[in-house]
Amino acid sequence: MENYKDKIWKESPELIRSYYENIERYKLLCREIKYILEKSLSVNAVDVASISSRSKSLDSFCEKIHRKYYKDPFESITDFAGARVVFLYEKDRKAIEEVIEQSFNIIEKVDKVEDYEVDRFGYGALHYIVKLKENYVGERYDDIRHLCCEIQIRTILQDAWALVAHHLSYKQESDVPKHLRRKLNALSGLFETADDQFQYIRDAREQYQSKITDAIDHSDAIVMSQDIELDSLIAFLKWTFPNRRLSDNTDILELVGEIKSLGINSLQQLQDILLRTEDARSACESMHPPYDEENSVETTFSIVGETRQALEFLFDEFIDRFEEGFAEQTRNEKK
Repeated sequence: MENYKDKIWKESPELIRSYYENIERYKLLCREIKYILEKSLSVNAVDVASISSRSKSLDSFCEKIHRKYYKDPFESITDFAGARVVFLYEKDRKAIEEVIEQSFNIIEKVDKVEDYEVDRFGYGALHYIVKLKENYVGERYDDIRHLCCEIQIRTILQDAWALVAHHLSYKQESDVPKHLRRKLNALSGLFETADDQFQYIRDAREQYQSKITDAIDHSDAIVMSQDIELDSLIAFLKWTFPNRRLSDNTDILELVGEIKSLGINSLQQLQDILLRTEDARSACESMHPPYDEENSVETTFSIVGETRQALEFLFDEFIDRFEEGFAEQTRNEKK
């Protein structure tokens, strides 16, 4: 790659100096934008794969002003500060859009998926140009409130496409040799189809769990006697403990194996165990407040923790699988 930095330094050294004079403000803006995104998405219970931010590098800055003339780069270039939200399922995009549009002043919104033609090159994403809202006041925000930040919203597959395209250095269709153009366009279509299929599988899974819940509501003996698997266990435990938080997928997957290793193969068997231990579990909870004020720690069990406690009351061999403090507490409560 041509060394644009040396070229700009020779021709317009004031631009390099201006970059160093301004970039720290954009780094601060990046940190603020990332924090706001993390907080707002968490409060609104919107799951994402990752949130990242970055300020524009000197090399990127020099390459950009080499390609285009800017009378005042720091007024014209809108991506000195940038953030990226990568999410899992297409249906979540609307919720992410709502969070961003509520959290920032929107200067520009460009949908690089919807705006492309059917036979488009590449695989786009949603881009925002934003500023902090007026209610961000105080010395901390005086230097950054008027600055712009670009926020990109992408699915995981859109992000993967962008990374590969960047590595290949194809900015637009005219950059691609004709013999590769058809393959790249076909590949972008496959990526989009894969996004659609991931969403389909997620929807189908939620529908299946809903059917399991309905069957449990109606005491369907056939469903209750079927072998336990991940989705049926999730639906059953959410129905059984509606006010408990659900652990991450790793915990649930481990619980499936733990339950089966004890010879518990059906939801009916598990329900019987939970009913048998209900009074003992309630007694344990009454002896320990749901929130430890001294250590500022929530002590209420998650859905998985509550289920594991029930197993500990009935299966002595289960106690040794967990750290001593948890097992010892349960032994004492059983006395």
